Amino acid sequence: MPSERSEHHATRQALVEVYDYISPGTNEGISFLASRLTDDVFTDSFLGGGDISLFTAGGARGVIKSNTGTTAQMFDPAGGAPASFPIELTLDLNDGEATGSWTLPDGTQQAPTFGVQLVKKATIPEGVLYLFCGETSSDDAVYSLTLLLI
Repeated sequence: MPSERSEHHATRQALVEVYDYISPGTNEGISFLASRLTDDVFTDSFLGGGDISLFTAGGARGVIKSNTGTTAQMFDPAGGAPASFPIELTLDLNDGEATGSWTLPDGTQQAPTFGVQLVKKATIPEGVLYLFCGETSSDDAVYSLTLLLI
């Protein structure tokens, strides 16, 4: 079983690798998938994603931010089509803090933060995948974040 120290080291190394990939501006980009799970899957839990290749240098590394047009989908409790809504996500590559911003279909605005911890890294034909869990969060939700370096 890995120690907390080795988990933090692995997370920090993954953030450095993402920075090394995106900072030169010569690679294709990064796709992401984020999930949010609460006690009610129909009111404020969702799955969303898109492109998160907007890089801004700052601190030791910088931040990546999702592009315009990033959406999430939420289940309809009546079994209809999922509701779609825009989301924004920023990941600070310095400290692993993610910040979200969205307005749920019922009009509720949310802007949570969550700290990421690396769960798994995998190399696939399409690129390198990083799966992070939300180690801490500013609300009662559970988060996951997957990055695909294309």
